[in-house]
Amino acid sequence: MPESIVSGVITNNSHRQRIKHTMDKAEKYTARKQGKHAAEMALISRAVTQLTPAPLSWLDAPCGVGRASILLSRQGFNVTGVDLGEGALNVAREEVAKQGVDVAIEKADLLRLPYEQRHFGAVLCFRLIHHLPTPQLRLEIIEELCRVAEEYVLISYLSPWSYTSVKRRLRQHLTGHCSVQNVTPLTELDRHFAGCGFQRTHDLAQLNMVHSLHLAIYKRTAADT
Repeated sequence: MPESIVSGVITNNSHRQRIKHTMDKAEKYTARKQGKHAAEMALISRAVTQLTPAPLSWLDAPCGVGRASILLSRQGFNVTGVDLGEGALNVAREEVAKQGVDVAIEKADLLRLPYEQRHFGAVLCFRLIHHLPTPQLRLEIIEELCRVAEEYVLISYLSPWSYTSVKRRLRQHLTGHCSVQNVTPLTELDRHFAGCGFQRTHDLAQLNMVHSLHLAIYKRTAADT
């Protein structure tokens, strides 16, 4: 599930059903399997270690219930988390207060982020892109993330070349049930980011060739500084 989504300027609204507008939806998300949560947070932490040096200011977009925002804050970064779902925002604020960390949780649309260009040293977009059904929508989100990033954008995606992705496609073929989780070729992401002046430096897999979740790191190129 994504931890946020964008507003209704896109005509295809199937992905908007995933927004956590209610407290009930958001609280159910916090009760996910702890092993899955730990593996995802470990992937983010591994990506952060690849940044030398890591920027001090971060935007977690979307922040959902605040999992990654809290993680980054505990690592000493200045973090702002944004989301569109009221339920997610409320739970995120509760979790931030409960954990005693300093994170600004704000409501924002990822297609129209209320920040100036290059406002944050790094932007994390975790578990969102695979819920966006078209390359054009993915591009529009990426353009806005790059606009507010000074140096890095970290973005998760589902690779088509993994055991879980192949299994998902086979199940879809046999049952006719369409998955709401869209795989994204890395070449597509590279092309979108290149158009924004960013180049990929790393592509980290949660479990290479087995799990479909990857976290790619893009850095603003010297020519665009």
